[in-house]
Amino acid sequence: MDRTIAPAAEAIARPNLPSTNKVSLTKDLDIHILNQGKQEVILFEMVIPVGRYQEPAPGLAYYLFKMLTEGTSKRSSEEIASTFDYYGSHLEVTPTLDHVSIKLYALNRFFPEVLELLMEMLTDSVFPESEFEILQDIRTQQIHQQEARNNVFASLKFRELLFGDQHPYGRRVTPDLAQQTSLQEVVGFKKVLLTKPVLFVTGRVTDQELNLIRKQFESIDFQLPTSSQSTAIVQGESQRIDKDGSTQASIRLGKHSINRQHPDIHKFKIANELLGGFFGSRLMKNIREEKGLTYGIHSSNLHLQNASYWYIGSEVLQEKTDLALSEITKEVQRLSNDTPSEAEFNMVTNYMKGKFLGSFDSPFSSHNTIKSLALDGLDEGYLYQYYDTLQSMKAVEVSEMISKHLNPESFTTLIVS
Repeated sequence: MDRTIAPAAEAIARPNLPSTNKVSLTKDLDIHILNQGKQEVILFEMVIPVGRYQEPAPGLAYYLFKMLTEGTSKRSSEEIASTFDYYGSHLEVTPTLDHVSIKLYALNRFFPEVLELLMEMLTDSVFPESEFEILQDIRTQQIHQQEARNNVFASLKFRELLFGDQHPYGRRVTPDLAQQTSLQEVVGFKKVLLTKPVLFVTGRVTDQELNLIRKQFESIDFQLPTSSQSTAIVQGESQRIDKDGSTQASIRLGKHSINRQHPDIHKFKIANELLGGFFGSRLMKNIREEKGLTYGIHSSNLHLQNASYWYIGSEVLQEKTDLALSEITKEVQRLSNDTPSEAEFNMVTNYMKGKFLGSFDSPFSSHNTIKSLALDGLDEGYLYQYYDTLQSMKAVEVSEMISKHLNPESFTTLIVS
């Protein structure tokens, strides 16, 4: 091999993406199966549709599902943790705004034991008061630490501005709220543990694993999910919040945006990438490289179950805040008015093609990508449409998307400094 000669670059062809099978597990439950990988490893995930729309009080779902690991009638929290460790397994419980994800990573040969333990936790948790007090203190301190960091506080406060402080997506869990929640409230919310979940399993999946899952779930009488009631959005005005001792300003600006079902979604994603979605974006070149105002700046389009919003986020020196805002607006307007060069556009689309393939570089990466689509009622066809848009989109359409969807006059701006 002559290492002085670079390997030939090949154009990325339309890929064959991993496909899932959706099969009936019980009379009430389906399961999404991604049979992929050579190792005897399995990822089983339950997505339980309990989030801010279903909570009587903000943050209650966090406590409820985190308490699952704190003891059953048969085992203490220490025994639960040591059992997962003994079998080389890992459990993740992640509450989000829209649902709670429970992920179980296991070796195939130990899957029966750890799945049985997971179901014991789900159906036989006892919610010990001593463990709740510890969890509550930890949670309160976490929120205190988050609010002390301008960048984290700014992201939470920005969402509150976009939706309103009474909207499920806008309500913040403050330290006082976290501390005031009682164990009685958590136990009173317990019935939602058996809300009908969406199930996913990935890895070396055989009939043996499916039969084990079926056996555990067929005896449970799941309740139907509570529908998300329509809640009015009361958008706030742009704000500047001063915090003592800050040397940096956290900037957040953005607006409500299009969702995944919108016909422009793929083109808008590409336009956003060129504007601020990757390290070589327009915003990074201007705000970081040319002006030296920040270490990083990015733009994103975030999709929640009942809303989507687009935003730009950055941290800059306080005295450079106005200059940064001015330059951000200029870049949005410039991209809206002037078509990017073919070289710049091709660089972005080639980067996005490579990034797209990277989202399927392992069974568990594929799992996360496909899961996000399934929860939005989409299938693999959405991914092929995205790739085809990368192939067919023209540079001039970038400007069209920015002009159509990102009018700076419609932006809500928050500065925390």
